[in-house]
Amino acid sequence: MASSLRTIPVISLQTGTTVAWSKGIILDIASLEIKAFQCVDDETGQAMVLLARDIRQFAADCIIIDSPEELSSPDDIVRLKTMIAHSYDPVDKPVVSDSGRKLGNVEDFSINLETARIQKLYVRQSVIRSWLGSNLIIDRTQIIDISPKQITVRDATVSNALLPSKPIPGNPV
Repeated sequence: MASSLRTIPVISLQTGTTVAWSKGIILDIASLEIKAFQCVDDETGQAMVLLARDIRQFAADCIIIDSPEELSSPDDIVRLKTMIAHSYDPVDKPVVSDSGRKLGNVEDFSINLETARIQKLYVRQSVIRSWLGSNLIIDRTQIIDISPKQITVRDATVSNALLPSKPIPGNPV
C-alpha cells in the first residue's frame, strides 16, 4: 500500500545506516507509474529525490538502496522537474464513473513493486453507501482517465450483448 511507503527510512547497504526518509511519491499520471520518491536527507534535512529504478529492495519497514549517491537533488533531475512541481497524489481525489456517477474519494492505492505502477485504487464511499457495503477496489484496467481534479473509471455494468446466450458447460444454471 502506498500509505505504508510514506515516512519510512531509506537505508544504504554501503553504510548500513539510514540516509534519508521517504516523504511521498513522484507519479507520472499518464502511465500511473511511480518515477521516484521524494525524500529528506537524514543529516541535512535537505529535499532529495530517489529514482524508483535505483531502489534495490523494499522491505517491510524500509527502502533499501546501494549507496547514498543514489539520492539526488530535485534540481539535478531535469526530466522529472514538471512532475515534481505538480506532485500529483491520487489520495483524496474524487472518483467518478464514465456515466458521471460519483463513486467516492481515493483512500489509498496499492503499488506493484516490480513494475512501480499503481495496481489498485481503494475508494472510500459516502457514509450511506459505506454503511450498506464495503469500500470499492478499482483495478488499474478500469481507469479511463486521470486529471488533476478527478479520476474517471469504467462503469461496472455488463451489456446484454456480452452475456452468453446459453449456459456455459459445467456451470450450474
